[in-house]
Order: sequence, then C-alpha cells, then structure tokens
Amino acid sequence: MRSFFMKHRVNIFIPLIFISSFVFLSASKFGSRSCSAAYCAQLCCGPCNGSYNGPCSDCCKQSCQASAYGYPFLAYRSQSWNLARQMAGTQQYINTYNMDTPYGNFSVALEYSRSFRPHAIAQYLFGTDLIDNALLIQGSRIENRNQKAWLADYFGLPQDFNSKVSFCPRIENIIAELDYYIGFDKTNKGLYARFFVPLVWSQWDLGMCERIINTGTAPFKEGYMYDRQVPRSMLPKCFSEAIGAGPTWGDIKERRRYGKMATFAIAKTQLADIQTILGWNVIVEPDCHVGCNLHLGIPAGNRPCCDCLFTPVIGNGKHWELGAGLTSKYIFWKSETDHEHYIGLYCDARFAHLFKTCHCRSFDFCKKTNSRYMLLAKMGKNNTRLAGGDTALDTKSATYQYQKEMIPAIHYTTLKIDVHINIQAEFAIDFVYVKDNLSIDIGYNFWARTGEQFSFDQCCHHPCDLTHDYVLKGDSDVYGYTYNNQATPTQITSYPLSSYQPMADIHGGQNMSLHNQTEASVNKGISNPQLAWVQTATMHTASPEAVYAYSTERPPPLRQLYTSIQPELLSYYDFDFCTSPSAISHKIFAHINYTGKKTDRNWKPYLGLGGEAEFGIDCNAYKFAVSQWGIWIKTGIAFE
Repeated sequence: MRSFFMKHRVNIFIPLIFISSFVFLSASKFGSRSCSAAYCAQLCCGPCNGSYNGPCSDCCKQSCQASAYGYPFLAYRSQSWNLARQMAGTQQYINTYNMDTPYGNFSVALEYSRSFRPHAIAQYLFGTDLIDNALLIQGSRIENRNQKAWLADYFGLPQDFNSKVSFCPRIENIIAELDYYIGFDKTNKGLYARFFVPLVWSQWDLGMCERIINTGTAPFKEGYMYDRQVPRSMLPKCFSEAIGAGPTWGDIKERRRYGKMATFAIAKTQLADIQTILGWNVIVEPDCHVGCNLHLGIPAGNRPCCDCLFTPVIGNGKHWELGAGLTSKYIFWKSETDHEHYIGLYCDARFAHLFKTCHCRSFDFCKKTNSRYMLLAKMGKNNTRLAGGDTALDTKSATYQYQKEMIPAIHYTTLKIDVHINIQAEFAIDFVYVKDNLSIDIGYNFWARTGEQFSFDQCCHHPCDLTHDYVLKGDSDVYGYTYNNQATPTQITSYPLSSYQPMADIHGGQNMSLHNQTEASVNKGISNPQLAWVQTATMHTASPEAVYAYSTERPPPLRQLYTSIQPELLSYYDFDFCTSPSAISHKIFAHINYTGKKTDRNWKPYLGLGGEAEFGIDCNAYKFAVSQWGIWIKTGIAFE
C-alpha cells in the first residue's frame, strides 16, 4: 500500500488541496457583502432598460447599506443539500474498484431536524428592534416611549396602546430521501450516475406571544387617519389581530395581504429539488479513488410566498441548479489479516449556480429596517385647489393631494422580481472505520452560498409599471378643516392635505420628534412645511381660506395646519434591493451502520443510525444561516 501511495500521491493530493483551498476561499467570499456598490448602482439605475432617466437613490449612490438585520425573507438551506446525510453509511458501497458488472446502491433515509438558537432567527427577522427577544408596540401618546418601539398607530392600534410581543421561531423538518447510485464500469470504467429524491414535511412556527400592557381607549382624532374620528371600537383589539388579516379602519380600505405574522405553526409537504449527478472516477484503485461529476438540480419544491413573514420553504425556491463536484477516498490503514477491517478518509465537494427564477418578494425602503410595516398615503391630482404659503397672498399650489386612502407599505413594496444565486457550495470530509459488518462515520460538513441577486428581466410585474403614487405618512395629519362661523348650524368642511414624512420610520413620525408640542399639533413636523390654504368652491374672491385643525369649539381656536409644498413621491428606486445576506454553516455528524450478509442475489442489506449538529454563522448583518440538529435512520441495499 505504501508503494501505491507514493505512486499516486500527486493524483490524490491535488484534488484534496483544491477542495481545501475552495473551503477557505469560500469562507472569505461568502462572508462578504452580498452585493457591491457597482452592482447596486447597476440595479437601481438601469433595470428599466433606459426608461428611467432620473438620478439613483441615495441608497445606491452610497453603495449597499446593510440593515441591522430585519430581513423580509429567510432564504433557508435546501433540504436536499446535505452531504453529511448522503455520505454517511454508504461510502463503502459506491465508487468500487474492479467491477465487471453493473453495480449500485439504493437507500432510504428518514430524518427529523429541528432548529435551535431561536433568538438568532428572531434577530434576523426583526433586527436590533428586539428587546429581550421581543418587540415593543407603543402608541404615539405613550409617555417615555422606548426608542426601539414600533409605532402602534401604523397598525390601527390606539395612540395609548402598549404591548410586548415575544418570538421563539422554530423550523422542523421530516425528510424521506431516496438515494440511488448505479455504476457503469462494464460499459465505461469509472462512469456512474446518482439521484437524490427528498420528500419533505416542513413546519415553521414564529412562536409569537403578545402580552398586552394597555389595550388603549383613545380614538384616532379627526384628520389623523380619517376625516372624522375613528372610535376605539372600530380598531383592532391587539397587535396579534392587526398583524394578521385584521379589520379595516379609517382610510384603510383593504385588509393586510402580505407580511402577516401567524400565531400558529404553518406546515407544508412537498418534494424538494431533485438532485441528479453524472460522474466519472478518473482514478479507481482498491484503496483510492478520485472522481469528478456534473450536478443538475431540478426544482420541485415550493416558490416563496409573501402572505406571511415566516412560512415554509421546501427545496431551493424553484431555482434550476447546474454545477460540478469532486469525490475522493483514501484507505490509509488496513488490517493485514482482514480486508474488511480498515480506516478510510472520504472527501466530497460540490458547487452550483442557481439560475434566475421569478419570486414574489417584499422589501423595505432604503436604510429603514422593517419599514414595510409602516403606512403609506395615496397621492393624486389636486382637486380642491390646495395651496401652501406664509400668507394668503403668497401661496403656491400643491402638485399632489391626499386621495383619502392609506395602505400598509408592504402592499406597495411587494412585487414579482427575478432572483438568482451565484454560487452555492458544500464540502464534507468523512472518517470511516469498518470492522467486518460494522462501520462508524465521523465527519465535518461546510455549506455556504452567496446572497441573492435581484433584477427585473423576466417577471411580468415590472416596478416601472407601478401606477399609484404614495408617500410615507408617518404621524402627519392628512386632513384639515375650514369653518363657517354661522351661529347655527356649525359647518365644518374637510380638505385632504399633501403631507409627507420621508424621515419617518417604523418607530415614529416627524411630528413626534418635535420638542415643541404646539408645532407638532399643527403638523409642522412634515417635510417642506407651508401653512395650508384652499380656494373653496363657494368663494369667489382671489384670497384662499386657511385650513385649520379640527375643533368643535365656538369660536374655533385658530390653529392653522401645515401641508407639504411639494411632496416627493415614493418610487421603487427607494426600495432596498440589497438586503439578502450570504450564508455559512459548519456541521459535525456521526453515523453507525450494520451490514447484513450477502444474499443469493448478491444483495447486501444494511441499516444505520446517525445524527448531525449544524451551527450557522450569524455574527453580523452580512451572513446568516439557521442552526439546526437532526437525527436519521438509514437503510438500503448494495447490489452487484
């Protein structure tokens, strides 16, 4: 054996060196940002094939600014990419030396896997907004609001509402994988084919639990969410209800469709992607083999769904995969008296490109983590001659005016988009001890992939075709009022404003940030503020009438409101398309296997039990993988 080793040392070590180099280079590449400044500029400035001539957004000019987590979608490792489970217990039956007849192996593995470190998944989904693994939901009137609290007003909850929502996410899988290997040595020495067909049951549970501190009693004042008061009885009872389908209220005229957070587990059963391999063993010797292969992944799982934030993904998200791989083994110790007593080292590596496919995805706005859960105000033509200015004689007409309709921002930022992944890679090293009918595997598995890349080449819902105009509402007033001071009856007429708050975020609006409460009460926290005026239909003079905050007092207090002159509309150039991190995980695994006696048909039945522990990297916002453990039972037949 020593002479054989010396003879083939170059052929053995070149693939091993290549595999090791690939692992270390991958650790560097996959740990970097998922998109560069050059890519971001190309994406944000040129996806419309020249139909947009405006400037790039600041998000793209300043390169891809990774959020502090808070990602809208969890790109989960496909259940079919698991060299640990696929190698364990079968290595001694495949890539066999000196086979003159077709031979092969058929096995079935049944695995149960479950995620751990739920706080890491929760932080991935919600970012640094989490406090003790929980979100605070607080209304705008709560004194001493926590700076990380989500604004309850966005969800139709009262301005004095207060609750704490905790999360304990869990992913569970039951995987039944068929593995078939067939060697064609009789036709072409070293040629083989292999197929993996996994059937998966997957259950994802967000583990959401809400503890209500104060249900809130305050209605929404006139002009804030509607031109009239919105009573507490018409609003959601709690955040758990509001973040589901929820009721309609005020100017919210449709129920939530996307980004819902379920209070129950969601399960799905489906085939994952089918892995097909065609390989050739360049070197096949009794104690050594080195081979290469081509890999094709056929998508059979489900396409990601935007209805819920945390919903099962089976397979690789409908991507076709094409790649290559290397396999090798070296039996470095063998008993001189028993050829069924030895220790071997097996190494497998594969990498693939995941081709472009169409997904429905939700996005945040640039540099605004979780902003998809804010509110947008619909804008349109100025139909009531709304204007703004310091005085009635110095006004400028508003270009847009609120259209009496608001939507959750996620309804605007959810669209069909092309997604591809440049590289997914996996490497495993397996030490196998064989003693007659018993074998023991102990190994290590490295898995990584680059971040998702987005484009608009093929999907039918092109962002350039967005027809509705919206602005960030924040905590601005959207209606103002004019008064007729007749003694009886009192007439109060509402007029939509043109308010917008581009600096608002999930935690609050721009009026809340004002230290002067008087200015906040007249809407001065909006951007481009000007006193609001309107030329009413009944007036025939050139002088417009002031627009005030709502009041039933007689005479009304003259608190003239501010409106934005001019509001700047949102566009998809404000979307954060650079929010998909790369992924890296490290896994250890072990397996014990028992092989039965060869039958009259030259079949060798075997049965084994194994387990794995995978540790995902989640140390920063640029890479993340789910940590999970699994146990499996594996049975099969090796045949000649």
